[in-house]
Amino acid sequence: MNRREFIALAGASAAEGQQAAPSQPNILHIMTDQQRWDTIADRSVCRTPNLNRLAREGMLFERSYTPSAVCCPARAMILSGAYHWHNGIFNQIHSSPSVHRDMYPGVVLYSQRLRDAGYQCGYVGKWHASWTRCPADFGYEMAHVFGCDPAVLRRYDLNPDRVPVSKDKLTARPLRMMSWPGSQPFPFYGYTEGPEEATQEWKSADMAIAMMNRYSRSAKPWLIETHFLMPHDPYLPHKKYLDRYNPRSIPVSSTFGDTFAGKPGLHKRESQTWGDVTEDDYRGSRAAYYAYAEQVDAQIGRILKALDESGQAGNTIVVCTTDHGDMTGDHRMWIKGWIPYEQTYRIPLIVRWPGHIKAGSKSDRLVQTHDLAHTYIEAAGAKALPYADGRSLAPLFADPESPSWPDQILCAYYGGEFLYTQRIAITRRFKYVFNGFDIDELYDLERDPGEMHNAVDDPGYSRYAGDMRARLYELMDSLEDPYGTPERWTLPGNRPDRYGAPRYLPRGKRI
Repeated sequence: MNRREFIALAGASAAEGQQAAPSQPNILHIMTDQQRWDTIADRSVCRTPNLNRLAREGMLFERSYTPSAVCCPARAMILSGAYHWHNGIFNQIHSSPSVHRDMYPGVVLYSQRLRDAGYQCGYVGKWHASWTRCPADFGYEMAHVFGCDPAVLRRYDLNPDRVPVSKDKLTARPLRMMSWPGSQPFPFYGYTEGPEEATQEWKSADMAIAMMNRYSRSAKPWLIETHFLMPHDPYLPHKKYLDRYNPRSIPVSSTFGDTFAGKPGLHKRESQTWGDVTEDDYRGSRAAYYAYAEQVDAQIGRILKALDESGQAGNTIVVCTTDHGDMTGDHRMWIKGWIPYEQTYRIPLIVRWPGHIKAGSKSDRLVQTHDLAHTYIEAAGAKALPYADGRSLAPLFADPESPSWPDQILCAYYGGEFLYTQRIAITRRFKYVFNGFDIDELYDLERDPGEMHNAVDDPGYSRYAGDMRARLYELMDSLEDPYGTPERWTLPGNRPDRYGAPRYLPRGKRI
């Protein structure tokens, strides 16, 4: 699809036979960190007025998923539009179990394509897509960037607009300490005190606003990315926001009583690592988490206000999403990682594009965050990325229930604290989880939204299990997953074909 077709499909009007292409839209990409899908759009008691406003003015995706529920691979996939095996980031880049600390040398990100198409590209906040290279290596100007080797960042000016930064300090007030087996105690949830201007997200918003104001004075289109660290654990929101939530009023999910019967043993082990957690821990951590989400929402509101004041909101695609979710007490687990539940994989995604997306529209089609890379490329009229592992969202902008949209997606995990292979196939009704460490899982998301019953060996679900298993291998095959067929196995260190390794042989018939 060329850019003219993309614009037409997204709903823009153009005179028949018109030769001049519409002006390239600006792109404002806003990401939070570890935010659950149910924190927005009044899906829970969490207050996110600015994200809710954005949803009313754009499109809310009801079934949006991360391709991997851990930070670094998820972010590398958004930027490259490609899966782990195509971009080289398999798990966390900064921890000892890291498989690969950098993307493959020849990997191309959408920022590079947009820069070549005439865009100014700016990056603010958390990076975590490579330890040895930073956004500047991929065509971005940087401000307040963190999340890679500090020695790499020291070569750059990270405050190009000379934004005043508060020198005030915050004081952490943990309400509950936690320790994993063998670890030292660490803050689990609580709050911070001090000037709100001293918070990390306030600084990131300041930098993003300054960059936007400068870019807006130019005739060139721009891409600005703002990556917040919140509501990532430990849940330590500013007291101003925590005071708005009463833990006693937060209901405890029925999943908190999961016995893990019939599930892989790692579910129970994961739960046990959190120790003797109580329903008070569920409520207390959830209140702090919701407060954290509201706190970052306030900074998103500041950026959106600045966009309105710049006069460029009408020609700007605004996207708000996150890297992955957080268990926050469901199934007596917290944070993310190998855990295949909806709380970690299903995430917020909102896209607003005035004149191209109907305000207040919703789509319940299955989409993933690495679809965004291909959406940006087509909107900008830039050269396509090497791997089409995701797809442009343009058909859904025109028809939120487009019948041509695929009805299945693939998620993949390569391990973190535990190293193993996990693959997940998701359809409108079912989720199938292949676990390299134990038995597989099958969940009926319509009849069992809490994912309490593993139906993989249930006789009543045998035909569904067989179908979902076949779908999983089909997805792995079509996306060149090296674990999809033995012909795709390569020696350690080999790169996927388009970055230098031999091409894989095609798989045969469906399993």
